Amino acid sequence: MLPPEPAAYTLMATATRPGPLSTAVESVWSFRSQHTDKGQGLPLMAVRFAPAGLDAANRARPGSVTRVPIRVERDPGAPESAVRELALEASTDDGVTWRAVPVVRTGGGWTALVTNPRAGHVSLRATASDQAGASVVQTITRAWAVGS
Repeated sequence: MLPPEPAAYTLMATATRPGPLSTAVESVWSFRSQHTDKGQGLPLMAVRFAPAGLDAANRARPGSVTRVPIRVERDPGAPESAVRELALEASTDDGVTWRAVPVVRTGGGWTALVTNPRAGHVSLRATASDQAGASVVQTITRAWAVGS
């Protein structure tokens, strides 16, 4: 049970697994909440990526550009609040270094163009915030492979 006055909260979830792709997924949410008498979903967002042009093994061609449609979903039952900002970064060294990737608003989501290295993997990190001040930083290590 939450206290009656609004307070700031941070929630973090991390999942790891062996294997060549999506070896780690981490989400860190920041939001304000307070006690309510009726059940209500938390104001959490999830960033969904749909990289286009990958082969059946989720590999991109070396040196190619991958178009990545992006959408932000809300926790079911959460209060509605429009997404204010979305930023994307990509890494080709498993998250040691990151570079900003421009995103363009397209209909109900965004699209980014990610340049693939000559070999290896691409990791993604998205930061989204809404009009109510809630935010999420979501990182996928080794989102897809490049080359054979």
